Amino acid sequence: MVYLEYVNEGGMLLVINPGSSSVKAMAYDESELEKALNSVSIEGIGTGQATLLPGSVFDENTIQHVDAPDYITAVKLIREWLEDEMGESVISVIGYRIVHGGERYKQPTKIDSEVIEYLRSITSFAPNHMPGAIDCVEAFRAVYPEVAHVACFDTAFFSDMPKVNQTLPIPKSISEEGVRRYGFHGLSYEYLLESFQDHEGEVAARGRVILAHMGNGVSLTACHNGQPVDTTMGFTPVSGVPMSTRTGDIEPGVIFYLMREKGMAVEEISDMVTKKSGLLGISDDTSDMYHLLQHQHENESSALAVEYFCYEIKKQIGAYIAALGGVDSIIFAGGIGERSDEIRARVLEGLGFIGVVIDPERNKRNARLISGDDSSVGVHVIPTHEDIIIAKQAMALYEGENR
Repeated sequence: MVYLEYVNEGGMLLVINPGSSSVKAMAYDESELEKALNSVSIEGIGTGQATLLPGSVFDENTIQHVDAPDYITAVKLIREWLEDEMGESVISVIGYRIVHGGERYKQPTKIDSEVIEYLRSITSFAPNHMPGAIDCVEAFRAVYPEVAHVACFDTAFFSDMPKVNQTLPIPKSISEEGVRRYGFHGLSYEYLLESFQDHEGEVAARGRVILAHMGNGVSLTACHNGQPVDTTMGFTPVSGVPMSTRTGDIEPGVIFYLMREKGMAVEEISDMVTKKSGLLGISDDTSDMYHLLQHQHENESSALAVEYFCYEIKKQIGAYIAALGGVDSIIFAGGIGERSDEIRARVLEGLGFIGVVIDPERNKRNARLISGDDSSVGVHVIPTHEDIIIAKQAMALYEGENR
């Protein structure tokens, strides 16, 4: 056990969300996992311009510039900050969001050297996410050696998806190496379905539900009977619908063209499809949806980026309506999905033929239910909390092993 300087009756649990050059830590009381006690994040690790951001609300007055050349230093800074803020308490378990579990890990898993070794072996499955996540986990294990460390996987939610929707149309010899459609944002979708069942009831949650997680990363998932049927992200989190800086699905011939005619190397193409495309690529200006909406009326490229984004998501909703044989509920989540009434309205525009009717006033104030009373399809806005699902999964595993 590791002791902090804050006293409470139970122990504490940390939820860690690692990025390629950032890490966010959220502290929970073990006896109350519905809301974090506190949070802190460090961004820009290894860039020479790292910053520590305390709390969950951005405030430029509280930003601290720190020296964080690597994850081990960043984790020590997080520990010091927690000790100063939280006082003396016991940290019994740390849960991590890990993007990819590969073919092996489909449940929350206690992390040991074997787990780390396997995760390193599949870094090519998600090269923009996995290396940083593994470095982050190892740094926390070094700083907190006596604590139980639990990996919670974004891909696990989709492990029982129908075989046909896990399949890629490639030679069998390659698919047998684990190259298939996995799906991502699973921790978010698990939270959304849990919240939907708690508030709207089991019947609604087990109906034909289309969920749209729309943040910097964007994906949609179709569910029936509380289980995923299909999802837009496949082998990597780059695939599916267009995102802030990621292409989503693109014509394979474009890649061949860039290699053959432009002489671009694999790393250059990877950088293009993950960091320079999507909303940023089309607008040639920004990946920020709020900025694009503010400038769409005087800037044709901004307008095109917004229109393309909404059209592709609308098209995917239509595809999932066909796959499900109809739709009972549509749920929006993520930064864009939760905050932009205009994007939600434009995505759903023209879907009245299937019974979607939006209440403009409810939509404007981001109400939980934004469909009208005469709508035959319930349309909801549910803020997602992956951290709560990680906290619950990690604690359940820890308690199960210590009964």
